[in-house]
Amino acid sequence: MPIQHKFFQENWENEFETNSAILDVTPYEPEVMFIGTFNPDTPHNVADFFYGRNYFWTGFENLFTHNAPLVQQRRDWLNPLSPSIIEVLELCRRQKLTFADLILEVLHNDNPHYEYVPNNKIDYQNNVISLIEDNGLQQLDDAGQVHWNTGNIINYLCDHPNIKTIYFTRRPNGIWQEKWNAIANHRCMESRTLINIYTPSGRRLSNPVMSNLQHRWVHNDVQGFGRLDNAWLQANGVNLNNF
Repeated sequence: MPIQHKFFQENWENEFETNSAILDVTPYEPEVMFIGTFNPDTPHNVADFFYGRNYFWTGFENLFTHNAPLVQQRRDWLNPLSPSIIEVLELCRRQKLTFADLILEVLHNDNPHYEYVPNNKIDYQNNVISLIEDNGLQQLDDAGQVHWNTGNIINYLCDHPNIKTIYFTRRPNGIWQEKWNAIANHRCMESRTLINIYTPSGRRLSNPVMSNLQHRWVHNDVQGFGRLDNAWLQANGVNLNNF
């Protein structure tokens, strides 16, 4: 059995639904899309929505609800999860957000044998491979065991011209560069803004991670990354100086 994206096909029963790991049913016409990498459906993945296990939603709550870096934790460190899934979907509704990931599933060719191990990893061909880190996904791609979602994402974007801003939540290098370029260079992306921002995992950032991450998202002073559209933030009541 392949390991599919956790939200390959999901229905939150409140007008939010995914197909092919794209949030393609929403109670509004989306205007902003965030594209990520892979969110595997493993026994150890606690995510209940896109970016449910890192700094993304606590960071967006800081931006659009608190207007200050009040919450410093990752969402999956909070019990109960905060913001709640209801609050997450309300943020999506208010900001007209949608989401997609570049990998649809892995281990989909020829029914390969593998076993799950903790921390979103598998034992495959006598190697322990991460399903969320670049080196593990590179190994699977080299073995022809990554089913890319690029075409579905392009088709969705072509069908939704109201999406004017598209963010990629990492640096587009390695196995991600060709896929991101296929999206960015497609004719349907003309007149749209495509930006890569620092990963919401906060990886390699010094403490306080949240404050440093949000500073990069809002102001960006690091080569190779962009920032969230400042005009969009200000139109939604965000005081840029607070971050």
